[in-house]
Amino acid sequence: MAKELNVTPAAIGQQVKLLEEWLEISLFERRSSGVSRLVLTKEALQGLPDITRGFESLSQGLNRLKPVDLNPILTVAVSPAFAAKWLLMRIDDFQTSHPEWDLRLDTNIRTLDYLAESIDIGVRYGKGNWEGLEKSLLMTESVFTQR
Repeated sequence: MAKELNVTPAAIGQQVKLLEEWLEISLFERRSSGVSRLVLTKEALQGLPDITRGFESLSQGLNRLKPVDLNPILTVAVSPAFAAKWLLMRIDDFQTSHPEWDLRLDTNIRTLDYLAESIDIGVRYGKGNWEGLEKSLLMTESVFTQR
C-alpha cells in the first residue's frame, strides 16, 4: 500500500497509529507468527463494510466530476484479499507494459453489476455460476488447517 500511495511504510504506520488514537481503539492485532503479521481486530472488521462503501461512493462522485480521460480505462474488480496478496505487486509491470491504459481497481466482496458499474473484468471466488458473464477458471484453491 505504501508504494501505491507513494509514501514509506513508516508513514503508513504513523497514520494508522494516529487513527487508532483518534478512534481510541486498536485496528490491528500485531502477531509475531503465521502468514500475516497484522490482522484486523473485531472492531475494525465491523466498521470495514461501511467504510468501504463510503470510499466507493466518494470514488464514483469524483469520477463524475473528473474530465474525460484521453486514455482508455480498464476497470478490474477483485476481492481485497486477492488485490493485496497477488494483484498489487503486479500492477507496476502492467502499467509499464501498457502505459496507454488507465487501470482502475474495484476492491470489494459485494455482488456487482458489471455493466451498470462499468467493470471490464473481474476475479472472483466461486464455482463460476454467474449468469450473463463469460467465465474462465484461473486457479483452484487448497485449504490447509493447522492442528
